[in-house]
Amino acid sequence: MKQIDRTTLTATKEDYLRAIYLSGKDAGVVNLARRLDLSKSTVSERLAAMAKQGLVIHKKYEKLRLTKKGELFAKKLTYKHRIIEVFLHNVLHISKKKIHEEAHKLEHAFSDDAINRLSRLVGNPKRDPHGTPILKA
Repeated sequence: MKQIDRTTLTATKEDYLRAIYLSGKDAGVVNLARRLDLSKSTVSERLAAMAKQGLVIHKKYEKLRLTKKGELFAKKLTYKHRIIEVFLHNVLHISKKKIHEEAHKLEHAFSDDAINRLSRLVGNPKRDPHGTPILKA
């Protein structure tokens, strides 16, 4: 997996990137605010800062888009999340209903090396416990 400099990303920014990535073509400020349970003004302010960092393309009255850099971060975070879900479900036997929230907490803390080792530990799965494909970034 390609190494990315995460020093400029906070957990909050990672959440935004992943939410935009998972929203696909529906990624707009209103949709994102609803998904993250935040106000539109809060989301707009954060997106402006993230646009300056080259993570998103945010133009008024247009759908949000991730830059290549932003998409790579989002894909990597999604990969981490899904590997952690597999571990929580298959190894720790945590129910499918609870693994998403737990994985969300942990995805921000795991290093790339730890995730690669965790993936090998759980057999390099192709799908998470919910049946969603696990794609490497």
